[in-house]
Amino acid sequence: MRKHLIPLVIGTCFFASLQAQVMGNYAEQKKQSNEYQQIQSNANLNAQYRSIPRSAKLQDDNSIEITINTMSNQRASSYTAVFTMLQVAKTADETNTLLNNRLNNFLNDLKGLGIPETDVYVDMVNFLPKYEYDVSKKIFSKKTLTEIPKGFELQKNIHIRYTKPSILDQIVTAAAKQEIYDIVKVDYFIKDQQKVYQELRSLSFDYLENIKDSYAKMGIKLDSAYTITAENAWVAYPTNRYESYQAFSTQSLDASEKNNSVVQPADKPTLRFYNAVAANDYDIVINPEILEPAVQFSYNLAVRFKMPEAKPKVKTEVKKEFILVTPTGEVKSLKIE
Repeated sequence: MRKHLIPLVIGTCFFASLQAQVMGNYAEQKKQSNEYQQIQSNANLNAQYRSIPRSAKLQDDNSIEITINTMSNQRASSYTAVFTMLQVAKTADETNTLLNNRLNNFLNDLKGLGIPETDVYVDMVNFLPKYEYDVSKKIFSKKTLTEIPKGFELQKNIHIRYTKPSILDQIVTAAAKQEIYDIVKVDYFIKDQQKVYQELRSLSFDYLENIKDSYAKMGIKLDSAYTITAENAWVAYPTNRYESYQAFSTQSLDASEKNNSVVQPADKPTLRFYNAVAANDYDIVINPEILEPAVQFSYNLAVRFKMPEAKPKVKTEVKKEFILVTPTGEVKSLKIE
């Protein structure tokens, strides 16, 4: 897939806003960043942005190398959200009681959402005493700082498994009612990953057979070549595919304006979005249209065909000699042009 960036000089605000809607704020930020400028200055990378860097090259050792990349976008079969609870109080008994009351109310709300007890796990993280410094000052001595007990801190994590992504909003609402605001992470799970990899491998080798058939039509028989193969597989989870950016437009100041002014920049919010692995250099993509964050499986197959050395052609020259036998039995050689 080749992408060309075409600069447009447009005078009206209407078309300028239309361009931003098509390209998106994240791409606009990348365009203005130093990273983008460095990419643009490199002629080799100017044509397209590759997720798997590779390019066609001719082998000089009488071999043919073929690389096949296959990807499968899979919706998670289940999810696990991890929430953390923190409670601070003066005594150990009070700390434990306060947290357990909040926790039990949260667990009851989860039952109301249809989440069974078997899909909830409470992880005891830590139970620690807290200290503070007591300051004492004497007339003829330095200030003394003494640690004294202040209270206790209790932390528990709640692991919640669910199958419908839409229910996470209701879980977050139930957690907020109990002053649980920290959702640590969300893990994605696939029931049978091996089947996904088997499908990718099978499709890759079928694709390889089609390539071999195309070479055979050109008179290159890869089946008779010495073959070396290598393969690799990996997976990208949505948790690792979120990127951050800032969407804003600011006025540029020249040197004189900066020197004669106190610049107070506004606080720009940092936003995040799911950035899936691009399908630029994949030969085969299963479930190519992604609406929700997906688990993306990749499989890479590299095959090298070592062609047999061409044998030199042997030229056979036939020499003819004519012999005459006379009636007297004498043998004479005849030269015939």
